[in-house]
Amino acid sequence: MPLDEYDKIAHLLRRAGFTAHPDELEAATARGLQAVVEDLLNFERFPDVPPDPEILAALDQSQDTFNRMRGDFLNRLTRWWLHAMATTPRPLQEKMVLFWHGLFATSVAGLEFWQQIYLQNENFRGNFDPDTGQLLRPAPGNPFPVGNFRRMLEYLSKDPAMLYWLDNQFNVKKNNEVGSNENYARELHELFSMGVEDVVAKVPNYTERDIRQASRALTGWRVLPRSANFTFPRVFSFDPTRHDFGPYEHLGKRGGNNADFIFDNIVRHRNPGQKQSAVGRFLGYRLFTFFGYEDPEPEIINALADVFDGAHGGEPFNIRNMLRTIFTPGNLVSEAFYSERAFRARVKSPTEYVVSLVRLLTFDRATSRPEGISSSSAVMRLLSNGMVQMGQQLFAPPDVSGWREGLAWISTTSVLARFNFANDILALQVNQGGIDLTRLMTQARLQEALQQRRYGEVVDFLARLLWQIPPSAEAREALIGYLQAPIPNTSESTLVSQKIRGLIHLMLAAPDFQLS
Repeated sequence: MPLDEYDKIAHLLRRAGFTAHPDELEAATARGLQAVVEDLLNFERFPDVPPDPEILAALDQSQDTFNRMRGDFLNRLTRWWLHAMATTPRPLQEKMVLFWHGLFATSVAGLEFWQQIYLQNENFRGNFDPDTGQLLRPAPGNPFPVGNFRRMLEYLSKDPAMLYWLDNQFNVKKNNEVGSNENYARELHELFSMGVEDVVAKVPNYTERDIRQASRALTGWRVLPRSANFTFPRVFSFDPTRHDFGPYEHLGKRGGNNADFIFDNIVRHRNPGQKQSAVGRFLGYRLFTFFGYEDPEPEIINALADVFDGAHGGEPFNIRNMLRTIFTPGNLVSEAFYSERAFRARVKSPTEYVVSLVRLLTFDRATSRPEGISSSSAVMRLLSNGMVQMGQQLFAPPDVSGWREGLAWISTTSVLARFNFANDILALQVNQGGIDLTRLMTQARLQEALQQRRYGEVVDFLARLLWQIPPSAEAREALIGYLQAPIPNTSESTLVSQKIRGLIHLMLAAPDFQLS
């Protein structure tokens, strides 16, 4: 059965963002689907999330001082980003930062200077200039997170964390066949732009020699070890004395004297007999898998590749145009995005699980905004432990290929960790950064329903809030039964709070809340 307008908007806000409170869904429905799509895509209309002053202050610490607090820095950084995702008025921007973090997977585990991972996060948000090392909101010219992919490859290659993570910092001229280090050149092709083989044609996209020649062009790209006013390496520098000026032989072309030649070849590369570019297909596949469903059909991948290539007269290599094609009704790709196959059929990542939980349970109907995640030490400990147990430690992907999505998030251990996290955060007192369930119930005007034991109303409201669908008759009966069951030796006032926490916990543990 085709989705109606309300379900399409709810689906869009879950996928292009992290979820939406029923009040936000009603407001969005009043504006209409097309207007919601344009607000998501043109997020610059809305204020960006502010930086955390304590994170900024940590960047100015001496390295010895920073090293004594780096664990706390990572916990604070994780909390800040999750809080930003839960509260931002630019949900698509944050969702794309998460997408790039998964695609260009960089880990603090391989970095000496953990401060660089924060700069990368701001780079993906469009707020970092690698040529000056400056954090700006926004940084002029920065193409992230939805701009020109050709320019993104340049900003990615200049990123301080990436230069250290894949060793291109140490890549210098060697001979006419290869640079001294080909790690980054390999991942640039294999994981970051086109993949080993064409997503549709299943033919090799490049050769080992293409990798070696690209490594020549990327020699001399490094980070200044020390720069005025900065306490750690963060300014990109091109060292001509370490650079191999070519010419290079790459993807069937010969020429160039720097990495521009390589970036241009990559984004334009088509395999023999193929209409679409290899990068267009790779990104079409990755973007639709991230926002829509796994293993999209070849015609969907090719349609998105056509948009990337500018086949219909649009700006080539533009990520925003690809997203507009996915989300705007009336084309082959968006019909798949708004299909029954995609609707409530994607397993939330641990990040999406935490952010959606916080966004819905801290939503303040008085301000029409979620309050987000407290910066209390109790909450930061809970987050740092919970994310690791759930299988997604932000800023520390398992390897350079990033996290596996979909059903890979679900295992006996990770599901139990989700249940434990929900229980722990619900049990935390408000003055320790916990969720204010009393306010939630008061604003929903459910106190009277509870006192009069009209438990069906309570279950229906929380199902609409958390599951965003009516409960099945069996589930509704079971949840009402839970509320009716007595708890021995418990006062009436304590009983209510215990029952509500328990009911919400049951709903957060149910399969309905695990799906986006």
